[in-house]
Amino acid sequence: MSRFTSFKRFFLRKRIYIPTILILALIGWSIFGNSGSANEQLVSVQSTTFVQEVGVTGKVIPSKDVDMAFEIGGRVSQVSVKVGSIVKEGQILASVSSGDQQAVVLQRQAKVDSEAAKLAEVQRGSRAEDIAIATTEVDGARVSYEQSLQTLVDQIKDAYAKVDDGVRGKADQLFKNPRTVNPEVLTFENYPLRMSVNDQRLKIGEILASWSKSIETLNSGTYTSSYLDEARTNLSAARNFFNDLSEGVSSLTASDSFPQTTIDKYKTDVSTARTAVSTAISTLSTVEQSYKSSQNAYAKAKDQLALKKAGSTIEQINSQFAILKSAQADLQSARALLAKTNITAPFNGLITKVDTKEGEIASVNANVIGLISASSYEIESYISESDIAKVRVGQAARVTLDAYGKDVVFLAKTVEVDPAETVLDGVSTYKTKLEFVEADERIRSGMTANIIIQTAEKPESVVIPQEALFLDAGEKMVTIDQGGKRINRKVETGGINAKGEIEVLSGISVGEKVVVKKK
Repeated sequence: MSRFTSFKRFFLRKRIYIPTILILALIGWSIFGNSGSANEQLVSVQSTTFVQEVGVTGKVIPSKDVDMAFEIGGRVSQVSVKVGSIVKEGQILASVSSGDQQAVVLQRQAKVDSEAAKLAEVQRGSRAEDIAIATTEVDGARVSYEQSLQTLVDQIKDAYAKVDDGVRGKADQLFKNPRTVNPEVLTFENYPLRMSVNDQRLKIGEILASWSKSIETLNSGTYTSSYLDEARTNLSAARNFFNDLSEGVSSLTASDSFPQTTIDKYKTDVSTARTAVSTAISTLSTVEQSYKSSQNAYAKAKDQLALKKAGSTIEQINSQFAILKSAQADLQSARALLAKTNITAPFNGLITKVDTKEGEIASVNANVIGLISASSYEIESYISESDIAKVRVGQAARVTLDAYGKDVVFLAKTVEVDPAETVLDGVSTYKTKLEFVEADERIRSGMTANIIIQTAEKPESVVIPQEALFLDAGEKMVTIDQGGKRINRKVETGGINAKGEIEVLSGISVGEKVVVKKK
C-alpha cells in the first residue's frame, strides 16, 4: 500500500473523530466551566448602603372629608351650593327657617341691655325714686310669694285628703279588718302580691295616722321643707300601694262570691284612687316649682331694695356684674342655637354631595351636604402583618399614581398607623395613612397609588442576592467559592429590600464569592 493511500484512509477517519471530540469538549466546558454550572453564578460580596423598603398599593383620599347635617330640623330656606362648588371656610352652604331662633336672640339681647343698664345704675348710685320703686316691687313679690306658699300648704293637705279617701274610702272595701294590725285583702292568685298588699295596707295606715297629726299644725307661718318631703314620701308609698292593688284586682275572675259587677266596681274605685294620687304628685311638683320661683323672686326683690338703700358697694356692683355676665351667656347660647340653623363650611374645599333643596323639611342629623378638601390629599393603604412591624410614623415614601405612570414620582410620609387590625378577605392588615409632602394639582381623590416606604437605611452593609441563601437543618446557609473549592457556611441575616437582596449580619466578609442559584 502506498503512503498516499494510507494518509487518505487516516484523513477520512479523522474527519469523523475530530468534530466529535470538539463537540464533546464544548459540552464538557459548558457543564464544568464557567464557575461550575450553567444554573449557577458567582457573586462577589460587597459593602453597600442597605435600604429596606415595603411596597404596597393604596388609594388617594382627601385629607379632610365630612358629611354635614342640620343640627336643628325645619323647612329648608336656602341652598347656596351645588356639587362641584368651591367654598371657603365659614361660608353658609344651606339654611333652615330661623324666625323663632332670631326672636330668642333679640329677647336675650334686650335682657343683656337691661342688665347692663342696671349695672350702670348700681355704679351710679340710687335715687329716692328708685328706692320707692324697689319697695313697691318687694311688696308685689311678697304677695306673690305668700300666695304661692299658701297654695303649697293647701296642696300638701289636699294630697293627704286624696290618699286618705283612696285608702279608706275606696281600697278598704277589698280588705277584711283593714284598720287593724292584720288587714287581709281579697284572695289574689299571686300569693306574694297578696302578702305585699297586706303589708302595705298596714304601713299606709300608719302613714296616714302620722301624716294627719303632722298637718294639724301646718299653715303658711309654720311651713318648712320637711312637710313637702313628708308629702312626697307618703304619696310615693300610696302610689306603690295602689299600683299593686290594681294588679291584684285585675287578676280577679268572676265567681259566685265575686260577681263581675263587684269586680268592675273594685277596678273602677282602685283606678280612681290611683289617678287621684298620680294627679296629686304632679300637682304638688308644679306648685313646688311655682313656690320656689316666687320665693327666689321675692328674695331678689328684697336684695335689690337693700342694694338701693345701702348704696353701691363693691360686692353689689360685682353681683350685678355677674347677673350681666349670665345674661350675656344666655345671649351667646341663643346665638349658638341660631347658628345651628345654618350648615357652614368647616374648611376650604369642594362640594361633593347636595341632598336637599329649598322648601323641603330637613331632619336633624341627616347628612345632606358632603365636602372634601380641595388641595390636601392623603393615601390610605392596608399593610400586611408581615410588614407592619417595619413601618413607623414619619418614614419617607415614594409614590407613583397609575394615572401618570411609573416615571412620575410623588414624595410622601407615613402619618398614621392603626394599632388594631383590619381583616380583608380573611387576612389581617393594618390601615396606614400617608401624607403627600407637597400639594400637587395633578393629584385627585380616588387615584390608585403604588407606594414604596423606606423603613430602614444602613450604610456599609453586607448584601447578597436572596437566591444565594438556603436552609440546611433549619439553619440559614450560603455556599462560598474559594478558588474552585466550595464550602457551606452558616450566616445570620437581617431584612430584605425591594430588589430581593438580603442583608447579612455575620458569617461572610466583603470580597468573598457566594454561589447564586439561577432560577
